[in-house]
Amino acid sequence: MQKIGVAGVGAIGGAVCRALTDNKIRQCTLHAISDLQDKPAFDVPNLDFEQLCTQCDIIVEALVPDAAPDLARTALTHGKTIIMISSAALLRFPDLLDLAEQSAGRILVPSGALSGIDGVNALHSMGIESATIRSTKKPMAYDGAPHIIDNGIDLTAITQPQCLFEGNALDAAKAFPANVNVAATLSLAALGPENTFVEVWADPAAPGNSHEIDVQGAYSSTKGRVDNRPDPNNPKTSMLAAHSIIATLKSMTEKVVIL
Repeated sequence: MQKIGVAGVGAIGGAVCRALTDNKIRQCTLHAISDLQDKPAFDVPNLDFEQLCTQCDIIVEALVPDAAPDLARTALTHGKTIIMISSAALLRFPDLLDLAEQSAGRILVPSGALSGIDGVNALHSMGIESATIRSTKKPMAYDGAPHIIDNGIDLTAITQPQCLFEGNALDAAKAFPANVNVAATLSLAALGPENTFVEVWADPAAPGNSHEIDVQGAYSSTKGRVDNRPDPNNPKTSMLAAHSIIATLKSMTEKVVIL
């Protein structure tokens, strides 16, 4: 049995905890959580990062963006595997990638709210020429983002589709650390954060969160679009993000795995 520790028991972490307590993941059990508030529904200890990484075999990160790096450093220092949904943190804090190389631990980045990452990984081995992602959400999903605050953008005044940002994935991660994990994940699988192009759109008529990718390779190319309903508990993310973590945990324990 693998002891799983979940850090951050909000919309995403809570869904992972429920899958574990409902025995939906083979050979995995929820051993502990780490959250600012106790979560009695899960009946496990609420530990600090150090205790969580000492006691658990696999760490699941579902934190606010600025808390993710500290957890990752603690997990890697203890030689543990950490599943990170906050992939934008890996762009903002590249020392985490260096630490992963030096430690006995591993960082696993789930596909999140994207599809087609398996194909992008395959394209990468043949050679990728360009990678682009366009993300669209309702305006208020970007509330509190540094780019919105720094540029004085009034999200309530947006009445039609508006492009809020164009640039590379590294700059996007700094501008929207809670909104562009999909772009960060694509960049890590494709051409890197400085060579992956990102568009961030706000559309008041958007039914949910959509992501369109276009990756051109030397011998093949892939285009895809995912339309996600926003998680009712957190409009900044999609329910698919939580289930991508669950799928990652399953892939580590199932007897037959489709990659």
